[in-house]
Amino acid sequence: MPTRAATAGDALLPYVPIGAAVLVEVDLARLRANPTVGAVARGLIDGDGADGAPQDAVAPAALVGADAAVLATYAPGQPDARTITVVRGGQRPATAVALAADVWALADEGATAELLAAATTGGVTADRALMAMRAAVMPAGADGAAIRLTARLDGPARRELGSLFDEPRPPAAVAAWLDVADDLAAVVWVDAVAPATVEGWRDRLAAALPVRAIGVAPAIAAGRVEARGAGAVATIVIGPGRLARAVARWQARLTP
Repeated sequence: MPTRAATAGDALLPYVPIGAAVLVEVDLARLRANPTVGAVARGLIDGDGADGAPQDAVAPAALVGADAAVLATYAPGQPDARTITVVRGGQRPATAVALAADVWALADEGATAELLAAATTGGVTADRALMAMRAAVMPAGADGAAIRLTARLDGPARRELGSLFDEPRPPAAVAAWLDVADDLAAVVWVDAVAPATVEGWRDRLAAALPVRAIGVAPAIAAGRVEARGAGAVATIVIGPGRLARAVARWQARLTP
């Protein structure tokens, strides 16, 4: 197990029941506090800041004011697929399950016993293979993360992913780390995919109209792709000046 700095999701993963195929961890407080992207993050997460559902937020209303969240998906691509969301901070909805003083979860009806049991067994942290994959993609010198993604995909999940992105050879596993300081850095590892295929995905992303509109296409196109084991790892860095200009362009596009 690689040793890495703790990030916001580490305190929440023990509350996530084991068996998750996909984990998405978001440090909401870290994003809000960032001097470059903070204003955009606050708008996307908290909207207008009023009580109740935000008018212009993209994130669910339940995340208004929350510090961190982990979204765990089970059996993706299958009829019984479901997602459990574990949150720290914010205003706990009446429908949520209280797990600790400031930790709560939103899940399908009937998941309460599973959630309460996870807190006594370490939850998804007992899946050592998944945790090792999660840790390995994070740079050894990084002191935090804004977003982390860890996914281990079986046949139905891969077919669903391939159909969604029109990709005949979707990865068997994905791990990603992203953080924002004055620049933005992202590392993405995919299993069972050749580096040339990942380069093609990188170039398709760089050519996307929204990416070109905010001016980050050159940085994405310059991203480094290397072989790692049976898969590949891509590293993308958007420098301070380009990131600041991208944020300004994004805000201008949202301004009436």
